[in-house]
Amino acid sequence: MRLFREKVRAAFFLLLLLSLATFSLLLICSDSEGQLCSFFNDYSIYLGAGSIQLGLFSAAMYYLWDKDVKTTLKNLAFPGNIVRNIVLSITGFMLVMAVLLLLGIVAQYFGFSDQEAVYEKVSELPLYILIFAVTAAPLSEELFFRALLVPRTGVILSSLFFGAMHFAYGSVVEVAGAALIGIVLAVIFRVAKSITPCLIIHIVYNLMSITVMRLLL
Repeated sequence: MRLFREKVRAAFFLLLLLSLATFSLLLICSDSEGQLCSFFNDYSIYLGAGSIQLGLFSAAMYYLWDKDVKTTLKNLAFPGNIVRNIVLSITGFMLVMAVLLLLGIVAQYFGFSDQEAVYEKVSELPLYILIFAVTAAPLSEELFFRALLVPRTGVILSSLFFGAMHFAYGSVVEVAGAALIGIVLAVIFRVAKSITPCLIIHIVYNLMSITVMRLLL
């Protein structure tokens, strides 16, 4: 059993190296030419998003994997107490909405609203990338930022890392909002002692925000 565990962890480590190599090539090719770089530049959005999410998932599972799938899920308390997790999911989602509403009011008051940059980014993405953002991205991000980082770095630091990951949108408000959402999710994770409500909140929020932005564009 221990040998199997190490083999699985080795596989996740190789996937992590693959994601780092892909992302590094994207950075190198951003200022270079050539047939290989032409391919990477043409698909930079997809390869970049994919390599980041694969890296987060692989890094998280390298540390979180334990014996087999059943044991790993049990350690993550997934699905856990269904009724309790649904209540915490609703509570957490309402807190996320309240925090973002307050942030929006503050940003408007100080005349600092740069959310148009986020709308522009979303408008450029094809449908299957948006589906990826609603399904796969919440899983990899919750495993990495909440299940892995919160117990090791704490609520605030893990949330700051989560916020910083959203810098590619080119919006300071987006980064601040993501960090605040990260705090709510981290607190919910500690209270629930389960990854389930964090996943539910993240999936519902991404679905709602992407749908609203697409309808407004």
